[in-house]
Amino acid sequence: MSVAPPLLDVDALTKQFDTGGADPLTVLDNLDMTVEAGEIVAVVGESGTGKSTLLHLLGALDRPTGGTVRFRGDDLFAKSDEELATFRNRSVGFVFQFHHLLPEFTALENVAMPALIQHRSLADAKPRAHDLLDLLGLADRAEHRPSTLSGGEKQRVAIARSLMNEPSLVLMDEPTGNLDARTAEPLHQEIERLSRETKQTFVVATHNPSLAVVAGRVLRMEHGRLHDAGPPDKLTLTEGGTDEDY
Repeated sequence: MSVAPPLLDVDALTKQFDTGGADPLTVLDNLDMTVEAGEIVAVVGESGTGKSTLLHLLGALDRPTGGTVRFRGDDLFAKSDEELATFRNRSVGFVFQFHHLLPEFTALENVAMPALIQHRSLADAKPRAHDLLDLLGLADRAEHRPSTLSGGEKQRVAIARSLMNEPSLVLMDEPTGNLDARTAEPLHQEIERLSRETKQTFVVATHNPSLAVVAGRVLRMEHGRLHDAGPPDKLTLTEGGTDEDY
């Protein structure tokens, strides 16, 4: 009987950036990582260590300098750009530091956008979009445009949007950084429930100890590689800030 491959299998992943100098800047250095379906993996580390770069590569938003990322055994970067766009829409949900909402659309339409890209009708997508907004405490803001929402509300709309197509993999970069503890805690619990009940997989870059605690594993980024950070409930996070540069 064959054993199914892990959801993500990362081997010798390397990413360098040209700084205009003699030597490129190496952000990820032969990084290895395996993520099983249904896991919640938290990635912690000081700002600028490469957490955001890693998420971009796992979600095929960028191509690596070297190494491979396999999704269910399939080499992502052997695909064309068009094939990767389809992969991102169907299999990956993204929540990054900035909400990237479309200003001309309502909150509900922004949440539904991944389904609309799949050529589903808004009428078909509305019930799930409403459910997701309700889950995140925004049911009464469904018809509001981003310009009328607070920063925390915009981020919660972005989180709802990432879940719209029920992706196998959800990548989150400081998803609760703009939320107060009362708003963030139910989201942490929902991430844990989705992972347990639907086998959705979450890779979360975070400085939030209460979010890291719901993870099954915590990995620390140091010198371009990942290391086991120990039991999540014993984790102490003292790093502040964001990972805006890398």
